[in-house]
Parts: sequence; structure tokens; C-alpha cells
Amino acid sequence: MRGKEFNKTLFVVLLGMISIYLFAVLDIQLKESAQKIEMEKYNIYRILEALILIFFGVLVEYKKVLLIFKNGFSINKYYLITAISLAILLILPYDTIMRLGIGHPGSIKGIISLSLTSINIRSVLSVLTGILIIRSLASSKSNKQIFRGEVD
Repeated sequence: MRGKEFNKTLFVVLLGMISIYLFAVLDIQLKESAQKIEMEKYNIYRILEALILIFFGVLVEYKKVLLIFKNGFSINKYYLITAISLAILLILPYDTIMRLGIGHPGSIKGIISLSLTSINIRSVLSVLTGILIIRSLASSKSNKQIFRGEVD
């Protein structure tokens, strides 16, 4: 039983390391395309980075993913709406964000535009989106099973 759990954990860690490696490679490409002012490539790399980090966020909740496949899912509409909204905002092209304009630093518009143009904040929001997607599909029963150690 312990060996099976170890293998699952090792597999998830391996997937996480691959995700981080792919993110690092894409980040180099993203910075090169930004220096060369190649907006089309820049936007593609931004979207790919966001998707990889969303996947990483899903990996963070891997026990809930296993329980969703084992027991089915129940939708938490508030988490799901938040996750979908964040995902849409994260894949907006850079020029679209700039067209929305940079608001006053203290305003809601300023906070949103600053959040979407900062690579670091986008990275954190991408991981959060992955976590929220899984939490929006996991039942509250899944949380209890995880805490009791009933995940196979």
C-alpha cells in the first residue's frame, strides 16, 4: 500500500518538475520575443505559460483529482465561475490588456491591469486558477476523505 502511494507521489512530482522545466523554457522564449517586439509570439508564449501553470495548480490538488475520478464530481459554482474568469483574463493578449488602459494605481482598473501585465502575478494567478478548477469540481466529501487518508 505504501509503495503504491509512493509511486503516485513520485509520478506527480515528476510531472511537476516537467511543468516547471517547460515553464522555464517558455519564459526564456517569452523574454526573447519581448525584446524583439514580436507580439504574436509573445502572446502565444504567455498563453502557454499560463496553461502550464494552471496544470501545475491542478497537480497541487492531485489527491482531489484522484477522488474526482473515483467518486465523481460535484460543482461548486462560485469556485468554477472564479476559475473560468481568471483563466479568461490570463489568456487575454497583451495588446488587449493595453487597450483596456492602465488605470490610476489605486483604482480597480489599475489593479487589474497591473496584475495582468506582471509576469510574477500572472504566474501566481495561473497556479491559483488550477487549484480553483479542481476545488470547483471536488465535493466536500473529498476533503474529508483526504484528511482521513482514504485516497488510494
